[in-house]
Amino acid sequence: MARRTKEEAAATREHLLDTAETVFLREGVARTSLQSIAAEAGLTRGAIYWHFKDKAEVFNAMMERVCLPCEAEHDAQEQTLLPDADLVDALRAFAWVPITRMLDDERTRRVFTIAIHRTEYSDEMRPALERHIAAMEDFRARIERMVTAGQARGVFDAGVEARAVSIGFMSLIDGLLTRATLMPVESRDVEGYRGGIEVFLRGVQRANA
Repeated sequence: MARRTKEEAAATREHLLDTAETVFLREGVARTSLQSIAAEAGLTRGAIYWHFKDKAEVFNAMMERVCLPCEAEHDAQEQTLLPDADLVDALRAFAWVPITRMLDDERTRRVFTIAIHRTEYSDEMRPALERHIAAMEDFRARIERMVTAGQARGVFDAGVEARAVSIGFMSLIDGLLTRATLMPVESRDVEGYRGGIEVFLRGVQRANA
């Protein structure tokens, strides 16, 4: 019985998060209340407060369902990066993780759309903003580590600050995701995303690398 109760609680939590995605996307985060999520899910207000203390916690849990797999894939890429690995190819693969997931998985696309276009970071959403900033900084720092390693090996231009490269590359990826969540994505768009990444990578490589 205890196992069944635990499984039922987990299922209810997932149902609430599924519902939150639907309501956030339709209404926007600022105009959505916990009560409206509970009502849409066909549950009581007490049911949602059993699982989440506030809207920011719902938002963070929703984000984690799509961001944690991306972070895990980035972890695996870093951990398996060999000393003689092609760091240009590594950065290319690193950049493509969130884009591929957004293109291939409807939930990821929906959540990215909410985070980029349907979220206003008010005072009540401060914890969600802090989580977002921390995730973006982690992403940037990972890029910087690879750029620094590439500069030490003569692959990337040592005359450009690695931090600046990481900020520029991260901004490019963020911009591609923003564009891709504004409109339907066609095959030529995907090729354009790949081309944009290639232009940036060529720009930061050492001339004779």
